Amino acid sequence: MSTSASARPSEPLPQWGPRLPLTGADGFLRAFDVDTRRRNAASHLAQLVLRLGPGFDADAFQTLLAETAAANPILRAPILRRLTVGTPCYRLDRSNPAWPSFTLHPAPPDGAAWPALPALFHERLNEVRSSRHGELLRVDAVPRGGERPGTDLAFTWLHMLLDGAGSERFVSFLEERRRGLAPAVPPADRPESPPEVALPALASERGAMAMRWQRGMQGLGALPTRSLAGPARRRVRQALVYDVHGFSPEETTGIVGRAASQAGFLTPMLFYVAAAIRAHDAVLRARGSVPESYVVPLPVDLRPKGGEGGVFRTRVSMIWLQVRAERARDLATLLEDLKAVRRQAIRERQVENGVAAMAYALRAPAWLYARMTRRALHGELCTFFFGYTAAFCGGLDRFFGAELIDGFHAPSVPPSPGSGLVFSLVGDRLNVTHVRQRGVVSEDELARFGDALRSDLTGLG
Repeated sequence: MSTSASARPSEPLPQWGPRLPLTGADGFLRAFDVDTRRRNAASHLAQLVLRLGPGFDADAFQTLLAETAAANPILRAPILRRLTVGTPCYRLDRSNPAWPSFTLHPAPPDGAAWPALPALFHERLNEVRSSRHGELLRVDAVPRGGERPGTDLAFTWLHMLLDGAGSERFVSFLEERRRGLAPAVPPADRPESPPEVALPALASERGAMAMRWQRGMQGLGALPTRSLAGPARRRVRQALVYDVHGFSPEETTGIVGRAASQAGFLTPMLFYVAAAIRAHDAVLRARGSVPESYVVPLPVDLRPKGGEGGVFRTRVSMIWLQVRAERARDLATLLEDLKAVRRQAIRERQVENGVAAMAYALRAPAWLYARMTRRALHGELCTFFFGYTAAFCGGLDRFFGAELIDGFHAPSVPPSPGSGLVFSLVGDRLNVTHVRQRGVVSEDELARFGDALRSDLTGLG
């Protein structure tokens, strides 16, 4: 079964204009999509996977996806820049009726069983999609056999369409729509919705904020970093694969407690950042290639906490965490440094300055945007990518008639840095997805990486 979205919703819809500008963060990701297609023969895609039990209603999902795309034209809108200059926009008046696409695949001939994942999901992360033709979202459903039969469902999208939190909101939104609990268009995505961060009216003030952010980026180069893949090379074909490190409910209870006690109740993600840094440090130290510092971009969700946040477009800014590599030898020491760096970033208004800088950069050529970002770190982008989504899909437990058994994120990671980790709490279990460029780490190094990660998270090393 392969379909496109063409149904019409039955309720009144907002009056959309022909153009919807990208957010600054959208432009950041669009730049890396352009760079990845040119250098790496792939698109900058992200993926969310639901592992469902029996009972998934594919027909109902197909119908509702079509209705949702009709009500929210951003899901099929080309991303274009007028006369190659100005701010790129979603062209809502030029929608591509062939997208988003949904395919229900036949059961694999070998009867793939739990916990194996369909190889197709890895392949989807390495595809080429055209933002200029509205090829933004693809959904694949693959039946699963064995002792835990059901369906594996992968949402794969061009990253500027949805950030991590937005993708989870989108999945939850679809289920709420199925139950009749949500309007056809999320309230915060309606045309009249204000931006999450209001920038100063004066261009001079916005420019000063952007310059402060840029100076901060340039300052990261004073202590060079190194990723597992090393600096970006001119032409490397992207070949992303991933593993999911799962933790039992008992282990997860202990991990969540350690995160709260060691990093603070309000900033548990710093504990996960520290564990991720030390896992990379274990591999680089074994190689004898420890850099002067580790640099990790920490996404900051701009949506109001506890309120109705937007689903579509990227609504994040960044805090760039940099710590000296020798401080990673001890977990407690590393955590104290990360706390201090975060406090300093907040005092310097890195989040707000980043919003201003990315808004300006929307007007720059995409290739220049990507090149400027890497130049500060001498060809490196960062040590690795990091994500933390807390409760997966807002605690979703069923999806279109099937129990949610498991789920995880697989973000796009360019061949350099070649490594990324995303932490998600799925029910009472912690999942850590390690996305990597094939060949960047050996099997022995993967084992070392996993052992170091598990040891720090559980405290049972």
